[in-house]
This record gives sequence, structure tokens and C-alpha cells, in this order.
Amino acid sequence: MDESGIWEEVLKYLRKELSEQEVKVWLEPLSVVELRGDMITLAAPNKFYKKWAEDKYLGQIKKVFKENLAIEADVSVIVGAEKKQAQAEVSSVPSGAVVSVPKNGGTNLNKEYIFENFVAGSSNEFAYSACQAVSEGQFMQYNPLFIYGGVGLGKTHMMQAVGNRILEKFPKMKVLYCTSETFTNEMINAIRMKKMDEFQNKYRNIDLILFDDVQFLSGKQRSTEEFFNTFNALYDNQKQIIITSDKTPAELPEMEDRLKSRFSWGLIADIQPPSVEEKTAILIKRAEFMGLPMPHEVAFFMAENLVTENIRELIGSLVRLSAFSSFHKRKVTIDLARQALEKFLVKKDRVVTSENIIDAVSAYFNVKMADMKSKKRTKSISMPRQVAMYLLREKLNLSLQEVGQMFGGRDHSTVLHAVKSISDKYKESREVQLIITTIERELYS
Repeated sequence: MDESGIWEEVLKYLRKELSEQEVKVWLEPLSVVELRGDMITLAAPNKFYKKWAEDKYLGQIKKVFKENLAIEADVSVIVGAEKKQAQAEVSSVPSGAVVSVPKNGGTNLNKEYIFENFVAGSSNEFAYSACQAVSEGQFMQYNPLFIYGGVGLGKTHMMQAVGNRILEKFPKMKVLYCTSETFTNEMINAIRMKKMDEFQNKYRNIDLILFDDVQFLSGKQRSTEEFFNTFNALYDNQKQIIITSDKTPAELPEMEDRLKSRFSWGLIADIQPPSVEEKTAILIKRAEFMGLPMPHEVAFFMAENLVTENIRELIGSLVRLSAFSSFHKRKVTIDLARQALEKFLVKKDRVVTSENIIDAVSAYFNVKMADMKSKKRTKSISMPRQVAMYLLREKLNLSLQEVGQMFGGRDHSTVLHAVKSISDKYKESREVQLIITTIERELYS
């Protein structure tokens, strides 16, 4: 029996002593990474899981190993499922080889990233539809498929869902997921070991490449050159390329124009922060997966009041709520959520000043107040200026003259035009709605 089979046996016995929710949320994410003599090493996905397992379940785990599996050993918990395994494999690699520790049959895919547990909505429907089309075998219709959006909005999940679905439908296809960091590190190692042929064969002889966080190649001349050649080789051989980034191709800093141009050959799709309704759906679906009873009103309360648009942080808050519920043996209610997540909720009674608003707008758009006060009329300046004027009127009810004075003595008619412009766009544009909502959350957090 291998390590995964042994852990399944341990979980089977633990289910007799613990609730299904506890096992699903806290113990299923663990895994056995080393079983040697009198030492068993478990891996946890992060420090939070590690501490919880050590504090709450270590004694019971040792008991199951001893009494049910006749394995009497000390049990320790580390962070990172591949840490011990990778160290062992790297130490056994000959000195002249390129170090690469593939996972899941060499694809590097996370099997939990599938379409079935991804919540699609208006914020991501365009990218989602394109990914589904590719996953059904429409390989050259959107090639490359370039997906961009902020941190934690589901780009990696969506991208890997394509890989997992393709392997289900076309199991003989060669699929590879990698990050720009992995690509760069492997290339540097290949150069050092004089194994570039091996490196190039790995990346240029696949059917689908899923390249995550391409923005981190910016400014890395040798890595960019190698990726450019890899891209050309795959595209010329009609292989599917999916790329993610936090910016559009045109906005990537220090990225060569020839690469930006190639990123635009296919389809560019964005992922926006989720709406309150979408966040509610995400929380309910994830809670169901965790085995946590989640009333709709609690999910909506969290979606509306948590100071984040980041889905990873949203799910992290759900894990915290689950732990709080389990520890205090209380049902999940709005009051419990308010207690468990107090530090992460919007403070609606906070007093906001004009300085707070202007600073928040400046930070969001990354522009200086001096520029907003200037006579510059470029979109990169005029949009933040109008948003700041709109919020000053909406939140503080300042007069048109007072707002105008804050922006270099502008006439009240200019302020009125700015406020009306943003107000009209807010009614029609989801992008403007998200801008205003994000800044408001920052103001009241």
C-alpha cells in the first residue's frame, strides 16, 4: 500500500471518531509524504492547517496508526505536500541533470481545479466560455487564449480546468502547466548544466501549454527570448497556448513588443472581481464542498461585508469561520460570522474625510494628487479626478465649489459634469461599479 492508500485507511478510522465535516475540512487536505521507520511525516497545505492538525488531531492520528495499522511511530506535520518528496528526488538526481520534479504524471495540474467547482458569472463569463470551448477540442479557434485579471480571481483555476478536462477527453494529449517562475528557474538550471536541448524538448513537444503569470517575465531578457521561441514553435505546430497575466498584453511593462503582438493574435479575455451575488454563490458552493452547513443569509452577509474582492481570501475567511464554528461547537449564523471575521469586515461606522477619499482614489489608480489637480486631460488622469469628485459629493455632500477648490480651483460646472459623468457610467458600466465599490471598501475597512 502506498502513502495515499495508507492515509485513506487512516481517514476511514478517523471518520468513526470525528464528524464528517471535521474530516473533510481539516484532515482530507493532509497527506503522508514520508513513512520511514519510527517517523511518519504528514504534509499540510499551509501553516494554518498544520497548527490545527497538531493542536487538535495529532493524538488521534497517532492512535489510529498504532492501534489500527500496527504502525507505532512519531508523527510530524510539515507545510507543503511536495517538500519532503522534492528534497529526496533532487538529492538523487545526477549532478549533470536538469532538476525538474514533475507532479501528476508530468502535467503539474491540480486535480481539484475543475469546471464543476468553478462558479461562473457575469464577471468571468467571457473567459469561462472561451476556456470551455478550448476544453471541448476547439484548439485553434482561440490560440493563444490570453486571460487577464487581478490576483485571486480564478485565472489559475480556470486555466487548469481546461487541462484537466482535455485529459479526460483526450488522455493521450501532452499537457503541461507551468508558471513563469518555474520556466525561468528551469531555464537557468539548464543553461548552468548545459542541458538546453533537454529543456527545449520538454516545452516544445507538448499539445497544450498553460503558462501562468506571464507578467513576471517582464524585464528578463533571456527568459523572454526563450519563451518567444517556445511560443513560436508551439504556434507553428498548431499547439494550443493559454496564458494568464494580471494585465492586458499592451500594459505589460518591459515586455518585448513582438511578444505583446503574439499574445494578441488569438483571444484576450478578462476576469473582473465578482459581484456580491457571485461571491455568495462561491461561498455556498465551497461550503458545500467542505461539508459546512451554510445558510444563504450568512453567505450573503460575508459577501457583502468582507473587505476583499479576492476569491482566495474569501475562501480563507470561510475556512476561518468553519474553524471557529468547530472550535466553539456552534452553528454557522450571522452573529457567529461577525465574531469570527470581525477583523476582516467593513467598518460601516468609520468616519471618512476628504483626505481619505483622495488618498484612496490616488492609491487605486496609482496617480498623484498633484496630477489630479493639474490641467492634464489624459484618460489616466481625468478618470481618477472625476471619480474623486463623485465620491466627495456622494460621501461627504460637499458643495460643487468646495470640491472644485480641492482640484486647483476648478469651476463648479466642471465638477458638476464630472459627477454626472461618473453617475451615468455607474448605472451602465460594471467596470465603473467595481471601481467605486473597491474604493468604498478600502475607505471603510
